[in-house]
Amino acid sequence: MIQIRRAGILGLAAVLFAGTALAADEPDELMPGRIALIRDGSLAKFVAKPITPALFDLPDSNNSPNVEGGSLNIFDTAGSQGDTYTLPPSGWKGLGNPAGSKGWKYKGLGSIADPCKVVLVKQKVVKAVCKGAGVDMTTPFNGNIGIVVNVGTDTKRYCAEFGGQVVRNDGTILKRKNSSAPASCPTPGGGGTTSTSTTTSSSTSGTTPTTTSTIDPGTPCCGGATFSSFTNNDAVGNCGNFLTAAGAQYDTLDCGGLYFGGGGNSVPLPAVTPNNSNSITKITGCVGQTATLGGSTSTETGNDLFCSSPGCFFGGPLPIPNPASTPTSTCVINTVASAASGTLDCAAGTAAVNLPLNSEIFLIGDSLPLTPGIQTCPLCTGGSVGSPNSGTCQGGLDNGMSCTPANTSQGLPQYPTSHDCRPLASLSIGTIPIGFALSSGTMKWTATAAPNPGSSSQVRIFCGYCRDDTTGSFDMDPSLGGTAFQQCWENGMAFGPACTNTDPVCQQKTQGGFGPNGAAVKTINAIGAAAGSIVDGLGHNQRLVSVFCIPPTFNATIDNSADLPGPGAVGFDGTIDLCTSGNPCP
Repeated sequence: MIQIRRAGILGLAAVLFAGTALAADEPDELMPGRIALIRDGSLAKFVAKPITPALFDLPDSNNSPNVEGGSLNIFDTAGSQGDTYTLPPSGWKGLGNPAGSKGWKYKGLGSIADPCKVVLVKQKVVKAVCKGAGVDMTTPFNGNIGIVVNVGTDTKRYCAEFGGQVVRNDGTILKRKNSSAPASCPTPGGGGTTSTSTTTSSSTSGTTPTTTSTIDPGTPCCGGATFSSFTNNDAVGNCGNFLTAAGAQYDTLDCGGLYFGGGGNSVPLPAVTPNNSNSITKITGCVGQTATLGGSTSTETGNDLFCSSPGCFFGGPLPIPNPASTPTSTCVINTVASAASGTLDCAAGTAAVNLPLNSEIFLIGDSLPLTPGIQTCPLCTGGSVGSPNSGTCQGGLDNGMSCTPANTSQGLPQYPTSHDCRPLASLSIGTIPIGFALSSGTMKWTATAAPNPGSSSQVRIFCGYCRDDTTGSFDMDPSLGGTAFQQCWENGMAFGPACTNTDPVCQQKTQGGFGPNGAAVKTINAIGAAAGSIVDGLGHNQRLVSVFCIPPTFNATIDNSADLPGPGAVGFDGTIDLCTSGNPCP
């Protein structure tokens, strides 16, 4: 089995395109779909039947699978999820007399390497059932379910694309029924078409996105909008999970929660992110219903709170209280480091946005020690979100001044906050870069050992940084003039140049993630959700997630308590809107 992740989806596309090139001797069989079911990480099955009196064409003798084998590809037509299962010749049996005259049946072992227990190719039905740990796809999908059964090496292909009725599409199960035959064999990561109707239920979120209708080809791209806005709601629901090396669930990824640090982190997680954070991107181009996104400016949005170009704020001030050690509580101010970029499919409501951030960290402790709770950031109390100067700053540089609350209290003592209420500049310990990227799809990160000498003492590294194996200190990046730490590993892949100090290793501070007992954490599953069609001018529920690396902070106290460098993860359950103006939007 070939696991398809991110750039790996290109490998699957290459397999499919290669199949196309070899399929001239036999036409593709384009099949109506009856039902397709994917259970997160454990089951994949589908059934396709022709419309009576039509029959599916069987492969010619030069594509006999008991001689040449075959393969089954199942994938997300608008995302990175997908598996390719190899079906070797030894598992195939010809049906009828002579063998193959009535079709072919594959019987697999049901093992990790051979998970498909049955694949059937007959004139009246093509179906497959694959089970167990060898099924490596996670749900929900961004697009349709693409199915390609390849028979033989000259290749007879049986293709289906399950749009149709979406019965369920969440973090546990994806089920679709009654799809018409596609116009051509589907391709992964954007090669599919849009579902025609959806009825979605979800057990993992308090607000569930739903697809509502097919896009009329004559509809202007994204309804003629020129801006897109995402506003996150209160922390509610489930946006994923974290698994140990043994496959057990260590914890859930709560929507609205920020998780950070390695397996030795001692700060209670998650930190609750500020609600009502509005980020506006600009639509800079379109192909069909797929928009290209860029950064909006403060001139276009009317302020620096909602724009997405360098220097704009991202969300309200973020308090990170540490009840276990109040003096190490921090306030984080996030600003955009480089302009937003990415894509938005207005037909499916899927989004992928790169938004690199600069995170300035203030080591404050408790700014209001006489007030119950830990107020790491100054508060803006007594006002209403969006009502100018309706509140009053408590604590910090602007104590007693009027302010506009950026968020509500969410029932927590560390909120509401406001960028009008600034922390004392003298408490800043510096700014670190965050490679932030948001997606409505699924992000799966796997911790592995980095291949630098000495790194074998850590076998579960999400985010590796160059480190002196003798002193344990992390090294600065010489190419950046010593202003940032040198990253060398990310999600199982080398990142940047190899470490070159006298005794180099590539490590986190502690292996694993999201302690205090997370050294065994090996997998991060962050699960977003598409909004469905958004061209109607109304707001639609959408879930965005991000997994990223956090470097050391230049402060040993913070790095020890938060266990940095290490991974970070966050999920936002919110609302996406399209606008013809950046001010206001929505």
